[in-house]
Amino acid sequence: MAIESREDIMNILEGITYPGFSRNIVSFGMVGDVTIENGSVQIELKISSSDENKKQQVVQEVRDAIKQEGVSDVSISLVDPVESGSSQSIGGPGGGQAAQQGAGDPWADHHAIPNVNHVIAVASGKGGVGKSTVAANLAASLKEQGHTVGLLDLDIYGPSLPTLFGITDQPYLTQDERIAPLEKYGLKLMSFGNILGDDSPVIWRGPMVAKMVDQFLNGIDWKALDYLILDLPPGTGDVQLTLVQKIEITGAVIVTTPQELALQDVKKGANMFRKVDSKVLGIIENMSYFKCPHCGEDTDVFSRGGGEKESHRLEVPLLGRIPLQTEVMEASDRGKPIVLSEPESAAAEAFNNIAQNLAEQIR
Repeated sequence: MAIESREDIMNILEGITYPGFSRNIVSFGMVGDVTIENGSVQIELKISSSDENKKQQVVQEVRDAIKQEGVSDVSISLVDPVESGSSQSIGGPGGGQAAQQGAGDPWADHHAIPNVNHVIAVASGKGGVGKSTVAANLAASLKEQGHTVGLLDLDIYGPSLPTLFGITDQPYLTQDERIAPLEKYGLKLMSFGNILGDDSPVIWRGPMVAKMVDQFLNGIDWKALDYLILDLPPGTGDVQLTLVQKIEITGAVIVTTPQELALQDVKKGANMFRKVDSKVLGIIENMSYFKCPHCGEDTDVFSRGGGEKESHRLEVPLLGRIPLQTEVMEASDRGKPIVLSEPESAAAEAFNNIAQNLAEQIR
């Protein structure tokens, strides 16, 4: 192909993945300025990394990919996105290679949370699918089945945990200045809502959100847990990206409702986890059907089969279907998840089955 524009370059570079990941360097935002002039191509790569081998691997792959399209004069500059103006020229006419220490590979401190066996992210592509209610009841079900469980509400803009568990206490710092989680119903709990302590809106830009999420992921003293459930905000934004860059997660559970409108956004959320090499453990279909409290008949209010359809697409299990029942909403508003408040209900049974299926999937 003839290279005539930045778009042509970007299309080529979409075929180059960052070392160790399935996601390409374009989607990671690592490609900066591109200049095409008199048959030569100059490319700026924004790679913040202290790993010189990874940087050189990307540089070489970029150079090779452009030269394969018939361009012999390729100049590549490495720019540390944290330290503006800090760059080194590589491979251009007369260009040398200077030693540079980056501000750190975004994934270089990717690590497990100490003393936590399994970290499960509960996610959705859109709001309104009952993700937080699912996360709360999933945590409660795992606890009822004999596991030690923590629940971390990472929805910075709309935290739900204080309402779902009826807990408004503020956490305290331990002697080593870590946050001690709150406890209720045998669960360890933490939410930004418990720190903010009022109804004030959160108006933060991405870097501030990422910093708070990083503190929550690394600054809480969970002690020993079998499972840590992460209640993520909807979408694929700063919280999700910070999570996968910083923490080793066992996998993600995707919550959807049956209708096609929800599935369109759910696909985006599921695809994001796969692109960054995080396993999708299964699909949970919430509000699957309405069970009449009088006759016991099931009615498909929001269509049928959406969760099963998505599980087939991703080749992961449909972990379970949760009925639409007013009791679930009432239990959440009272601050005691239905798994704990009405353990014999159809919804509680569904949540318990999902927890068993999830544990089996992890095993």
